[in-house]
Amino acid sequence: MPQQPEIQDIYPLSFMQEGMLFHSLYDEQSRAYFEQASFTIHGQLDLERFQKSMDAVFERYEIFRTAFIYKNVAKPRQVVLKHRHCHVHFEDISHLNERDKEHCTEAFKEQDKFRGFDLQTDVLMRISILKWAPDRYVCIWSHHHILMDGWCLGIVIKDFLYIYQELGKGRLPDLPPVQPYGTYIKWLMQQDREEAAEYWKKRLQHFEKATPLPKRTDQIPDGTLEQITFTISEKETSELQKIAAASGATLNTVFQALWGIMLQKFNRCGDAVFGSVISGRPSELRDVENMVGLFINTIPIRVQSDSLSFSDLVSRMQKDMTEAEAYSYFPLYDIQAQSTLKQELIDHIIVFENTPTQQEIEGLNQAGSFDFSVKDFEMEEVTNYSCSVKVIPGRTLYVRIHFHTGAYQPSMMSEIKDYLQHMVSDVISDPSLPVSNMTLLDENKTRKIVSQNNGAVSVSPEAPTLHGLFERQAAVTPERPAIRFSGGSLTYAELDMYAGRLAARLAARGVTKESIVGVLSERSPEMLIAVLAVLKAGGAYLPLDPAYPEERLSYMLKDSGAALLLAQPGCSAPSFSGEMLEVDMASLASEKAENDVFTPADGCSLAYVIYTSGSTGKPKGVAVEHRQAVFFLTGMQRQFPLQEDDIVMVKTSFS
Repeated sequence: MPQQPEIQDIYPLSFMQEGMLFHSLYDEQSRAYFEQASFTIHGQLDLERFQKSMDAVFERYEIFRTAFIYKNVAKPRQVVLKHRHCHVHFEDISHLNERDKEHCTEAFKEQDKFRGFDLQTDVLMRISILKWAPDRYVCIWSHHHILMDGWCLGIVIKDFLYIYQELGKGRLPDLPPVQPYGTYIKWLMQQDREEAAEYWKKRLQHFEKATPLPKRTDQIPDGTLEQITFTISEKETSELQKIAAASGATLNTVFQALWGIMLQKFNRCGDAVFGSVISGRPSELRDVENMVGLFINTIPIRVQSDSLSFSDLVSRMQKDMTEAEAYSYFPLYDIQAQSTLKQELIDHIIVFENTPTQQEIEGLNQAGSFDFSVKDFEMEEVTNYSCSVKVIPGRTLYVRIHFHTGAYQPSMMSEIKDYLQHMVSDVISDPSLPVSNMTLLDENKTRKIVSQNNGAVSVSPEAPTLHGLFERQAAVTPERPAIRFSGGSLTYAELDMYAGRLAARLAARGVTKESIVGVLSERSPEMLIAVLAVLKAGGAYLPLDPAYPEERLSYMLKDSGAALLLAQPGCSAPSFSGEMLEVDMASLASEKAENDVFTPADGCSLAYVIYTSGSTGKPKGVAVEHRQAVFFLTGMQRQFPLQEDDIVMVKTSFS
């Protein structure tokens, strides 16, 4: 009869551990919580000492001796055993050629990943050594995320290397005692969850429209994971740190403010929410920074810019973060329950990694006190989100965006780098810049977009078109505001970009010279985007007021012969039998800018059709050509010259 292991302690799971256990049992094939690090060891390696060092690490940290019991119990518990052994697996592949070594190593990693972990019976950490040469080894370090988070791995590897070195000198390592993970669990069980729920309910009050990153319109299930990386320069990082200091904030808060503003611009609003992964270590616990276990949590970050300047927004966000700290232990699924959006509250997360494991290892290498050096550190982490952003601060800011190509266009994710770089330049130049005046594109980029979107359009000076007049102005003043509205503004270049991309969709659906396209919209940015898009594609637009009775809208669409309808989100014409497209700015922003070829309109081409009340009682359509509309506008400008700051009240309906 096998001997029962000795038990040291039993306590509940943390909220995050409960969630991971549930998801792991619900989908046993998922590898969402499988963590795998690998690194190369250059130098002589003593395998016996390596094993003893790992045994010492297991002895030091009780979380590694923990099993998670969930069968035949009322509620899952984590059971700490007095002794648990982690066998270091060793394979010699030095006889293979370099290519086969790489193939063998990658195959081993995949097999290890496929093997997974049984949370109740397995030791939840595996260490494997593959020998490549007498002085070169690859170490593969795998564990289940339920044991610890990424913040802990640097602590553990640092201790392991120190123990290995001390044993090599023939002495026992002298390390300071550490607080067990159970100390944190006891603290967690004492927190007031009702008070936390009330805080998050109030914090998310009146947030009713999600602010996602622009997703591709043709989402595909079999995409791949890709990443985009970029660096904010040392000089720019230094300037951002100055803004943080002047605002009484951290560099993390400055980056979050920039990210939130970008989401606002994408979603045409002044209020955005995204997820942030926090360390979750309560400051009131003694020596909490050296504890090993699962502490992290994801919380929503709300960015409400109102009429604030950038520096004032950073100050307010830092104040909000300080208030939220006391309730940051509250699990995300409970936070989402306090929001009207529930699971749709956030669709991506940001991790600001202050002490990444790689930096810890590099510091040890530079000290030069070990028998070997550790290089090529890689960490594979999988999340449940189709997009995650990791920011690593240092002399520069290193940004890595992981995303699934089934959900996001790579071209769109690549453009995020340009958007952030431009906003960084803006706020460095003027930290007091009003958020409402911030844009996503710099002058060079906007001119490029104007060129891309207009490449196929020929506008004759003698017979200009309505959209030709707009395009000329966009080329001259791309950075100037073209429209202002509640929650933001669009520059000429941005408006031209959106219209060009929508025009490409119309052209793909057969819209050509003088095709009639209905535009059903209230006064909004979508209305202007739709009108310009129809004109760019060569078509003529039919303005439709959503306030009109359904019968009138149906008659106008049928009588005009419109084969396609563009509608503002929330507007519809149920009786229309043709194709309807929603003008969604977020999806347009995610599309790749193409140099599309449209059927060009000229001065004699039809520009729009409007319906009068009609003498017979039925609305009567009136067709207007480009040259007629341009002649009217230029005549009005000569009669009543307008400057860019002038305001004109318009009482007539769009239709």
